[in-house]
Amino acid sequence: MKIQVIVRDDKPLGTWMGLGGAITEASAYNFSKLSPEKQDDLLKAYYGKNGLDYRLARISIGSNDFCLKPYEYTKKNNLSDFSIGHDKKYVLPMLKTILKTKKLTIVASPWSPPNCLKLAWRQNLNGRLKPWRYKAFAKYIRKWLESYAKEGVKIDLITPQNEPMASQIWESCVYSYRAQRKLAYKYLAKELGNLDTQILLWDHNKKDLAKTADKLFNGKYVTEYGRSKKIAGLCYHWYDGTFPDQMWHVRQKYPDILMISSEMSCGFSAYDKNDWEKDAALYCWELFNDINAGTSAFIDWNMLLSWQGGPSHCQNYVKSPVILNKTGDDFILTPIYSALKKFADLFPAGCEIVRCECNSDKIVAIARKTQKGYKVIVKNISDQEQEVTIQLGSQKKNLRLAKFEMRGGGELFEL
Repeated sequence: MKIQVIVRDDKPLGTWMGLGGAITEASAYNFSKLSPEKQDDLLKAYYGKNGLDYRLARISIGSNDFCLKPYEYTKKNNLSDFSIGHDKKYVLPMLKTILKTKKLTIVASPWSPPNCLKLAWRQNLNGRLKPWRYKAFAKYIRKWLESYAKEGVKIDLITPQNEPMASQIWESCVYSYRAQRKLAYKYLAKELGNLDTQILLWDHNKKDLAKTADKLFNGKYVTEYGRSKKIAGLCYHWYDGTFPDQMWHVRQKYPDILMISSEMSCGFSAYDKNDWEKDAALYCWELFNDINAGTSAFIDWNMLLSWQGGPSHCQNYVKSPVILNKTGDDFILTPIYSALKKFADLFPAGCEIVRCECNSDKIVAIARKTQKGYKVIVKNISDQEQEVTIQLGSQKKNLRLAKFEMRGGGELFEL
């Protein structure tokens, strides 16, 4: 069977918002170690036009696993002692430095409500929000948004909970689908009613994304609490697989929602270029499939980790596109960064994506509009050379693609 890739100019997938990364306390702490000159170089690598041109950022509301230690903004049910003072040491200074020269779309997520609002009175493990504290938690989120606004940081999107169906050894909180709807539609949407901030749901893995989208967006379920224009879409993580068919199902059924990849990272190993190129290939695979399934944006996890993959207060070490060297006074652009750079160059923020359809799982392809036509990137992911035809209307281009190699982001063609 001859492999065929059809560029479906009749199936536009919308505007690509671009790439981004999470400004965790770990990243901001490592950033503070660099000299002003190295800090400037790092920001150019991530946010500069000749770098990754990051357009999005993700931050946590309260502590997460990539913080120096767990912390809370309040210990009282009435929030009378609420303070974001902890964030003023590392996270806010880095964020403000970036915002001086770059406008970002910022997504914020709580890893856990404060202990006083939870049944278990602890941030980690199988904690749940007290049923009678949903309104207090919504007020807590608004208070955080207003506190950041006073610091000159506007938050565009929030998620009610990071990984709402995972009980972790670090900060976490578990919600059923019904509890997620209740918090988002009944309490958060109303509490944030006069703010510009919108809400993204889910913020977890993709394995059952089609069912999840129905549970969170289908009128059959959401009419219990009423629909809301504050609910802008969903975001998801990579950790249990790519699942392009699940994503494409959601995009077709809910064409107007935002779909944002809000977290991806690979497990840690001491820096070795060859080993990290395998992880760069995973990033390529994820981006190819996500873009072709209609995702709106991609936000990577930590922006800058140590040589060891931290700090993490529970030793949950992972990789990041840029890491500090062993002495911590300089940084290394890893193969993961190089993979992201190829995408940033070929698929800049603001470009219009169109669907590619292929009759083989040996090939992945993505395409975007240009002033003259279309740019198509095709990658052979099999261990054998493949003959491929790319078709756009009556135009055809026959290719012979070498077998899969870790290095490289695919073959580029223009139609």
